[in-house]
Amino acid sequence: MGEKQEAKRRRREKREERERDKAARTGDSPAQEAEAIRQRNAPDPEEAARRAGTDGSVGGDTAEGRPGQ
Repeated sequence: MGEKQEAKRRRREKREERERDKAARTGDSPAQEAEAIRQRNAPDPEEAARRAGTDGSVGGDTAEGRPGQ
């Protein structure tokens, strides 16, 4: 029975250590930072729909304002 209690104590200590480390960290995780970058770089959904011609408007991208027209 002593071994079981010792194993429980070790698990509890490790869990508490993980919690302390977690609480000490500040800022966003790498995954959160990557998602923020993806959100910033993502095209505006309305603009993408307009260019693809799927927004219900007629003509899609008319290339208005480009030289050579």
